[in-house]
Amino acid sequence: MNTHSPQSILLVQQADAVHFELVASLEKLGLSVLAITECSLAMQGFREEDIDIVMVDIDFPEDRGIDLLGKMAADPRELPLIGVSRRKSLADVVEAVRHGATDYLMLPPENLDVIRHVIDRAVERGALKRENLAYRTQLENANRDLLESLTLLQQDQQAGKHVQQLLLPDTPKRIGAYSFCHFILPSLYLSGDFIDYFIVGEDHAVFFVADVSGHGASSAFVTVFLKNLFARKRSDFLHRDSTAILSPAKMLDIANRELLEMGIGKHVTMCVAAIDLQCHQLRYSVAGHLPAPAMAIDGSAEFLPEHDMPVGLFADAEYSDHVTTFPPGAVLTLFSDGILEVLDNDTLEDKEHALLDILNTGERMSTGLAKTFGLYDLDDAPDDIAILVVCRS
Repeated sequence: MNTHSPQSILLVQQADAVHFELVASLEKLGLSVLAITECSLAMQGFREEDIDIVMVDIDFPEDRGIDLLGKMAADPRELPLIGVSRRKSLADVVEAVRHGATDYLMLPPENLDVIRHVIDRAVERGALKRENLAYRTQLENANRDLLESLTLLQQDQQAGKHVQQLLLPDTPKRIGAYSFCHFILPSLYLSGDFIDYFIVGEDHAVFFVADVSGHGASSAFVTVFLKNLFARKRSDFLHRDSTAILSPAKMLDIANRELLEMGIGKHVTMCVAAIDLQCHQLRYSVAGHLPAPAMAIDGSAEFLPEHDMPVGLFADAEYSDHVTTFPPGAVLTLFSDGILEVLDNDTLEDKEHALLDILNTGERMSTGLAKTFGLYDLDDAPDDIAILVVCRS
């Protein structure tokens, strides 16, 4: 027997000549034998004695040996159990194994090698059973820990989603002669798309759409940064005579520098715009944002020209302001690139034409566009999707 073989064995067997022969054989194998001949005393010895392996006679009347196997198999020590019997019956073997026996020994054994082989095999199977049990317990603990972590993460994300929604402006909202409304569909709990619009002083409205690279908490963090940045520059306009907030190009330049300084490996495509509420002039700048903003005038929609680099990629990126008029009844619509994922067209050009065809209908509500694109019916959005609609009365 190998060095991992048991040192002591509990033998529960009816007292007869075969019993005493088996005790002698076990002792010849170097085992310390605790022999119990009454089933009623077996469990006490099983619990109290220091034993490594158990043999149980299943020939006890009224299935007491079988019942004993079942009780011992439930013990947390998971000791190897060997059923022994004088009856050479396959049904007995199956019954013993079904009640927890690790192996089975027919009596009388042919020689010591047979006993040694059965014991070694029972020990190996018992060890494997304990390893499997330990692995299962470890896996169950890991799954429980994972579930707890996922639950905590979900709670954190739900809280983050609530905070992010609080940062969004009211929809719809009216500023002077202009109405603003938005729709955002996150692909996860937290969105990397963000929209904001607000009045600056008495004569200007500023708005932007941002699409942060990636998804989840890190991308959502950048949207909070952008919200804070524009709030700071709005405050600077009111209290420090700074006009940066009225120049989309300057705002993109500031965002680019500050995002690079943060060193978080995120970049953003953006469209920033300011409307002069008195002369109805639209000043805008596009930082790598697709699709481009689309202006619909008298039922004919066209993309606004001119694009610069995304924010947060290059320190030497330059941004420029572009100016156009915002006629009465005109509708300016901005999307994040997630909208392109829900269009069936093959090429980007075809998708852009499809967008313009839809915008030619003159839809003035973001929720209406969301219905047109089937966004309310999406179970799993392929990407964050944002829609901003700005209309002049």
